[in-house]
Amino acid sequence: MGLLSRFCVAALDLGTANTLIYVQGRGLVLNQASMVTLRESNGSVEAVGQEARSVVGRTPPSLRIARPILRGTIADLSVCGSMLRHFIAKARENLLFPRLHMAVAVPGHSTAVERLAVIESLRDADVTSILLIDNVLAAAYGGSMDVDEPRGRMIADFGAGVSEAAVLSLSGVVCSRSLAIGGDEMDAAIADYMQNRYHLLIGDRMAEEIKIRVGSALPLTEPLKTTAKGRCLIQGIPRDVIVEDGEIREALAGPVSHIVRLTRETLEQAPPELSADIVESGIVLTGGTALLRNLDRRIEKECGVPVMVDPNPLESVVTGLARMSKNLRRNHWRRFGNTV
Repeated sequence: MGLLSRFCVAALDLGTANTLIYVQGRGLVLNQASMVTLRESNGSVEAVGQEARSVVGRTPPSLRIARPILRGTIADLSVCGSMLRHFIAKARENLLFPRLHMAVAVPGHSTAVERLAVIESLRDADVTSILLIDNVLAAAYGGSMDVDEPRGRMIADFGAGVSEAAVLSLSGVVCSRSLAIGGDEMDAAIADYMQNRYHLLIGDRMAEEIKIRVGSALPLTEPLKTTAKGRCLIQGIPRDVIVEDGEIREALAGPVSHIVRLTRETLEQAPPELSADIVESGIVLTGGTALLRNLDRRIEKECGVPVMVDPNPLESVVTGLARMSKNLRRNHWRRFGNTV
């Protein structure tokens, strides 16, 4: 305990849309957009996180918005390093021991090169030691699932850039599948629909707002409408269009079908004994895309087992990492340099 007490243990959910950091003893200390504003002339960082997100679609030519995490993995190592240095510096504020043991969630099917990119970015951010944990396993612990027992449990984590589903038992992944489709693809599908149907060009933020306001996977009992704002491609002037939930449901049909199929195919891979357990315990959904209206009902209808959305799907991964890290020993961590 003497050596471990000189460190702070933290958890990092490095998501396509948002980055979350949890520090033991302090709770969730950071929840920021995984975005960086860069100056085109020299690549210098002008804004990070929510500050960068607030200017999406509104930057002059001299600035650009970078998203260093795409489909759950690091797409730009340099920009990701800058973003993580900024976030981790904020997480370190007021810590008695600024050295960090950091547990990090990564997609279960990420390659060795992709995992190495995470390690290198954290080493550049002056993290003392690191442990990589499968995203779905962390989400299951965050959702308070009894994955330590010899019983089948199923988790499906639907994020902005990647969707994963897994069958778990005895604290391990029995079978899993992943797909590079999530909330971002849904936003793109809405933008394409508005362009094809109404000749209206809308931005990423407007597409996301439409999804949040009226998006659904099955018909709603109370019809919803919202206003889409953009530029008319025919006249070239600003224009508003009223869209209904049925239209957006049509636009989302492709991505939703892929996500439902991913979940069903994962369930079909499960051994018979674990399948019987899942019929009783059901499937738990986490991630921001799990909040799409009636997505749980759609999956339940297609898979024939109970489906429930985690009470706090946006924070389940980082919460699970924090819970898992409490039981880790010193030799579990990968150290950098000669620090102790």
